Amino acid sequence: MAALIGALIGWTIVAVTGRDGVPLRVAWSGPITLLAAAAVLVCIAYVLHLRLQVNRLRIPDRQAVAWLALGKAAAVVGALMAGGYFGFAVRFLTDLSTDAPRERVIRSAVAIVGGIGVMLASLRIERACLVPPDKRSPKGRSGPGSPSGPDSSSHGENDHS
Repeated sequence: MAALIGALIGWTIVAVTGRDGVPLRVAWSGPITLLAAAAVLVCIAYVLHLRLQVNRLRIPDRQAVAWLALGKAAAVVGALMAGGYFGFAVRFLTDLSTDAPRERVIRSAVAIVGGIGVMLASLRIERACLVPPDKRSPKGRSGPGSPSGPDSSSHGENDHS
C-alpha cells in the first residue's frame, strides 16, 4: 500500500512541478542516501540475526521493541520512497531519447533499488526480532530457559530501566 501511495505522490509531483515545462531533476543525493541506508540496515539485520537467532543471546525488552519499531518504520518508508521514485520515473519513460528524461529515469531506478533494499533489510530486522521457540524445555514445564523461568525477559519483569 505504501508503494502505491508513493507512486501516486511521485506521479503528482511531476504533474505539478512540470506545469512550467521543466520538471524537477533527480539529484544523486537521494538514491545514494537510500543505498547507504539499505547497507546500514542490512548490517543491523545481520548482527541482530546472529545475536538473537543464532547465538540466542538476550537483549532488553525495550531495545528489542526499538529495533522492531525501526524495522517496521523503515520498511514503510522504503516502500514509500521506491514507489515515489517509480511514479516519478514512469512519467519520463516515453521520452528516453533525450538526456534529461533519461537521466531522471536512471537516477530514479537507482533510488527504486535503494528503496526496495531499505524495505527488504527492514523486514529482515523485524524477522530477527522474533522470539524463537524454546527448545530446551518441554511444554508446560517451567525452569531456567523456559518462558516462565527466572531468566526470561519476554514478560518485561526484569527490565525496569
